[in-house]
Amino acid sequence: MIPPFSLSSRTLACGVVLCAALAGCAKHEAPAPEPKPTISGDVVSFPNQADPPGLRVVAVDANAQRALTVPGRLGWDEDHTVRVWTPFGGRIERLRAVVGQTVKRGDALADIVSGDIGQAQADLQKAEADLRLSRSAAERARELGSAGIMAAKDVQQAQADLARNQAERARAAARLSQYGVSTNAVNQSLTLSSPLAGVVVERNANPGAEVRPDVQGPPLFVVTDPGSLWVSLDVDETRLAAFKAGAQIELQAAAWPDERFPATVTYVGEAVDAASRTVKVRARVSNPEHKLKAEMYVNAMIQTTGAQPQVPTDAVFLRGDQSYTFVQQAPGRYERRGVKVRSAGPQTVTVLDGVKPGEKVVMGGGLYLNQLLDAAQP
Repeated sequence: MIPPFSLSSRTLACGVVLCAALAGCAKHEAPAPEPKPTISGDVVSFPNQADPPGLRVVAVDANAQRALTVPGRLGWDEDHTVRVWTPFGGRIERLRAVVGQTVKRGDALADIVSGDIGQAQADLQKAEADLRLSRSAAERARELGSAGIMAAKDVQQAQADLARNQAERARAAARLSQYGVSTNAVNQSLTLSSPLAGVVVERNANPGAEVRPDVQGPPLFVVTDPGSLWVSLDVDETRLAAFKAGAQIELQAAAWPDERFPATVTYVGEAVDAASRTVKVRARVSNPEHKLKAEMYVNAMIQTTGAQPQVPTDAVFLRGDQSYTFVQQAPGRYERRGVKVRSAGPQTVTVLDGVKPGEKVVMGGGLYLNQLLDAAQP
């Protein structure tokens, strides 16, 4: 049986412990709320001029060197490319070159048999016969004229006939010689030859095919020197200032991602395309190892000094249909400002209006600051 005083002692002890625990709890105060940023119009200010973690700013510089990138396409260098058609109608008797074959100037590409060639050869033979006859007649007339037997006007007529036949013979011979056709016989044979040294990159001819010069289809052969290629660029009119004849650019191709190929701008178009608002620009790139191929897509990069402020694309965000950026007024104080921009590359935009060189804009944290401003608006 428990004595009465023992229960009272235990009750008293529990009360003492409970009071001590309550006294200890009373000493801990609730933590003070963390200061919140203040909003004033389009300006957000953080307490103690402290920037939130992860917020970065970048200075706006209008004179920094930047790489402007424009897509382009490679093609044959037309200054070192020839397209070969037949000068006479006829039939292809023999092909003497294949695609990919390296040829020298004057090498045979195909043999053609043609009645037109035979006619031209016959015209030459006739002109030579007429020339021989007129030469004899002129010599005889000169002798008779010297003896007083032939009138002077007849002598002059003989000399005129000789001159006319000489011109006709020269014309007939020149017509054949420019195509390498034989002038000594009527064989109706023409050998198409390459006008320059290079590689046969296209052939649209088959043995036995009929060809005509008055039907302008695709060329029978295309010969080019692939050691030099043209680069065709469609440059937006707003970026045209960087492209001038003689300017140096670098090309990057997907087939060779770690290489850069230097090229030189050779031509800038005189008109802007009404639909795309672009200007045709052409450059020449040396291709001694034949790594670059015609019709290959490339990116052309040119170093340019910006005349207008440029900022990273991460510094600009859309709010409705308007572009904005946050400008740092002081550490921990940022103003939302509307800007007009245009693309200046995959990672850069040009600011046409809204910020000035020397100001600092928020990079990568604009959406967070914008949420704070929007949440504070009624």
